[in-house]
Amino acid sequence: MDKITRNSGMPVLGQLLSFIPRSNFNRLVGQLGTDRYTKRFTSWDHLVCMLFAVIENVGGLRELCSGLAAHNQSLKHLGMSSMPCRSTVSDANMRRCSELFEKTFISIYKQHYRFFSDSSIPKNEKWLSRLFLVDSTTVTLFKNIMKACGNAMANGRRKGGVKIHTGMWLKEQVPSLIMITKAAENDKNFMPRFKKLPAQTIVVFDKAYLNFGLFIHWSKNDVSFVSRLHKRCKVTWGNYNLLTKEDEQYGILEDCRAELGHSQQKQKVKCRIIKFYDHKDQREIEFITNDMQLPACTIAEIYKQRWQIELLFKRLKQNLKITSFIGDNENAIRIQIWCALIADLLVQIARKGSRRCRLSYSVICGLFRLHLMNYVRVTDLLLKSADPNIYPKNIQLAPNLFDIGPP
Repeated sequence: MDKITRNSGMPVLGQLLSFIPRSNFNRLVGQLGTDRYTKRFTSWDHLVCMLFAVIENVGGLRELCSGLAAHNQSLKHLGMSSMPCRSTVSDANMRRCSELFEKTFISIYKQHYRFFSDSSIPKNEKWLSRLFLVDSTTVTLFKNIMKACGNAMANGRRKGGVKIHTGMWLKEQVPSLIMITKAAENDKNFMPRFKKLPAQTIVVFDKAYLNFGLFIHWSKNDVSFVSRLHKRCKVTWGNYNLLTKEDEQYGILEDCRAELGHSQQKQKVKCRIIKFYDHKDQREIEFITNDMQLPACTIAEIYKQRWQIELLFKRLKQNLKITSFIGDNENAIRIQIWCALIADLLVQIARKGSRRCRLSYSVICGLFRLHLMNYVRVTDLLLKSADPNIYPKNIQLAPNLFDIGPP
């Protein structure tokens, strides 16, 4: 947060932008050529505009340009070279390569990822620090832009959909691997990105991610996985393991060694199948894992942690503009999603930097949205937002004869 303290003469958005490595951004602009043939509206201007849009949750291009026009004198503190109009932003969303925003997200994450680690993990549950969560979320689009799954509506029309495939370390609470595809894209196509995970990692994912070859690769490279048993898996049952009293109290019914794989597959996946009874929903759940050492109750607790990535999706959809879009083409949708993910990173960096801050994520986003262009330190905003002394003072001029209106 030292950077924010030095830049206290900047609006809140400018202080958040200071977390973006500008030299890396300029290098990406040169590599991808996103400023080629650009006269005024540069790539940096585009990034600032879209971050303003997703944090302020604007309803369209008209609101975006009007909001920026209201703070025209402050744009120079954001590094913007010009005030854009609606057609300029629309054309940039259609033509400028979305890969620039993707690589900008990766650049910010790589520079600050150590900052996100949670040091409050209990010493007796160090396995929590090794959990890598995988899941995806789908956003329905207003028209048939990207292919969606499901049937057409009763009137024969189809809506599009975009799917955000996400990988997240539990200890960080921010996504580290992202892939944006059409909603009809199968989840298992995202699996090859996890081939080079470090040893001792525990990957947790839903049963839709089914890849026997990758399961075998993980077992050879000391990477564990925990998932649910898919109904299409062919199971060769083996010996049953003895259950402890702790397992039985937790709700474990069975712990059996087994092999998974297709009928024509030569090398099978050696694993454990753990049957668990959920008293809350009154149903049985079967987990699969290649970890032969951890207790069965711990495996069930590991899968329970997968809910944290669902909270990530809930956080993004409720606080940033990621469910409705200001562009009507695939490139614009990708740019807005990447900018929402960048904004989430910047908010989390500011939140982690203020160590005494106990505000929830939604409250912090609300404060940033309200004071985005105000000249107030982010640390003061997070720690003492109700103190009037932290805000700029309005100078009251003495009234004169010409200020007096009619009686």
